[in-house]
Amino acid sequence: MNINDHIQLWNQANVRVLDVRHNVLETGERLHRYTIPASAFVYAALGRGKLWLDGDVHYADRFYVLHGGKGACLEIEAETLFEYYLILYKALLPQNCLYEFQILLQSDNPFEQSFGFVPHDALELLEFIQNMHRDWSQTGGLDKLQVRGVFYQFVHRLLRQIQLSPGEISQHSLVEQVLRFLSEHYQESKSIESLSLQLNYSPQYLSRKFKEQTGLSPNEYKLKLRMEKAQRLLITTDATLQEIASSVGYLDLFYFNRMFKKYAGIAPGQFRNKHIARHDQSSNHTKKALKNSIVIHSSKTYIDYDNENHYQYMKKGDYTMHKVYNAIILSTLWLCFSIILSACAAGSNAPASTSSNSSEGTKTSSSNLSTNSPTDAAQPSQTKTISTHFGDINIPLVPKRVAAVDYLGTVIALGIKPIGSNNLLMQSPYLKGHLVGVEGIGDSLEKLLTMEPDLIITHTTKQEVYDKYSQIAPTVSVASNTFNSVHEEMTYFGNVLGKETEAAEWLSQYDKQIAVAKTKVEEVLPKDATFSVFQEYDGQVFVFGAKSGRGGRIIYQALGLDAPAALPEKVMEKTYSETSLEKLPEYAGDYIVLTTESSMERLQKDPVWGSLKAVREGRVYLWGEDRSWYRDPIALLSQTQDLTDWIVNLSQQK
Repeated sequence: MNINDHIQLWNQANVRVLDVRHNVLETGERLHRYTIPASAFVYAALGRGKLWLDGDVHYADRFYVLHGGKGACLEIEAETLFEYYLILYKALLPQNCLYEFQILLQSDNPFEQSFGFVPHDALELLEFIQNMHRDWSQTGGLDKLQVRGVFYQFVHRLLRQIQLSPGEISQHSLVEQVLRFLSEHYQESKSIESLSLQLNYSPQYLSRKFKEQTGLSPNEYKLKLRMEKAQRLLITTDATLQEIASSVGYLDLFYFNRMFKKYAGIAPGQFRNKHIARHDQSSNHTKKALKNSIVIHSSKTYIDYDNENHYQYMKKGDYTMHKVYNAIILSTLWLCFSIILSACAAGSNAPASTSSNSSEGTKTSSSNLSTNSPTDAAQPSQTKTISTHFGDINIPLVPKRVAAVDYLGTVIALGIKPIGSNNLLMQSPYLKGHLVGVEGIGDSLEKLLTMEPDLIITHTTKQEVYDKYSQIAPTVSVASNTFNSVHEEMTYFGNVLGKETEAAEWLSQYDKQIAVAKTKVEEVLPKDATFSVFQEYDGQVFVFGAKSGRGGRIIYQALGLDAPAALPEKVMEKTYSETSLEKLPEYAGDYIVLTTESSMERLQKDPVWGSLKAVREGRVYLWGEDRSWYRDPIALLSQTQDLTDWIVNLSQQK
């Protein structure tokens, strides 16, 4: 979780509260497999219970906050009287927001992320939630507006807490880790001692802390899980007693019978016969037979359509399992694919004994990124080692099927036709004519899998995304702002792709064209001319620095032009920074490169923009984000020519 990125996305998003619910579970009651219909916060107001979110257990004492995304499966088991609130909301980015925010949302979506913790300012948060629930229960539209305002206060306090104490978020407590271990391994003979070694605690301490929180020892809890599973199997299947005993971890049927009778008070066979008889009288009795009864209070389920909200009241137990079923199917398929790929990788990565060549690697100077290929005279390798955001990895010496999820223009500039790429990158006007045979991947890992790449290139910094890519093929991940110049980027990927010569030749031609452009600009510009690079939409203004797109890298790096002295150095060092309209007169240069959907006429009529000398005198280069956003080597070369022509033409109009 990158909290600063999350704060940016919360600031940009249009947020709508969909529902605020309040519920109380009696001791032993359970909310069973509820599919969350929207992004949601769960707040435990009173009591103690266990919460599962997509199978990930959270031990919730009072004031625990849990967040989950749309489609996640929520289960709650009350260990005491358990009172909780459920806040459902929807958050969307506006269509005209920065592309950077849209890409950030794809890689690290705060509205879909799962996390839980106990906040320090718990009572203040509880007051916010109670106020939201009270106002939501009213019928007036003004009360609903009040809920939205209070919801933002609630989120603000949570984000501030996470920002100040990031280590406390998503860190499962000792008890939660034991609960998860037992839930996953209750059928096995693994002992609590093995877990205590993993967690670096003594078995005595771990057992004591677990019993303090749950009221049961780890072995007692393990027995409870086994017996509850056995009860379900006895009354819902025709499996034999031996089959049931084996499935819950008992190879000795007689020992299973003895443990079951000790737990339930009657033998397994008698338990089954008793509840089959009850079932004949009333099917509802079967559900009540389980010690771990499933009791669901009637609730509202939100169904989200594009233009309206629909609420339906559902009877007890009437919770849809369609999404959960689909998730299980997809997970199973993914596991199968992973196993196949692992087997293939094991075979393909074996060094070839007949090869007689070896490759020397080189290193780049950018952010410790390097490539090297050790020489082994006896048995030369068919792979080389590359340093990436996630450490050193082995990749094919000369990859043949490259999936450029990111860095598409860079790969093409090196003379390689990738098999697939990000759909947004493929919309680049600068790559027309270069994309024949390149497929759009979208966000489909399944499609990427069917392409059978031998190398994936991406800029993701999210571990779970990288791990999924790595299951498909070796993955080179380099954060998007790693490279300080086109030279660093081309040199690094030239080494990655075995195109060192092509990278050097391309950069040589690039330098010559940039030198010509720079000379043209210097001949027509005053020596003290200053340039600003902005983007504006919906009353927001962003300033772009020397590492950015939108013309920043071209103006400040390639052409070597100056920014206004008032622009802080820290702003210039960043890719972009948001600023206020009040700062525009101070930050505006003699010339402005502006990404906008507005016309010059509209800007000149605007009371703020129209007050800028560059706007009044027409020294503004206007372009849309569909052109300014791209900053790969091919795009930068074309943009440099366009901006150079603009500056030269302005001088000729004087």
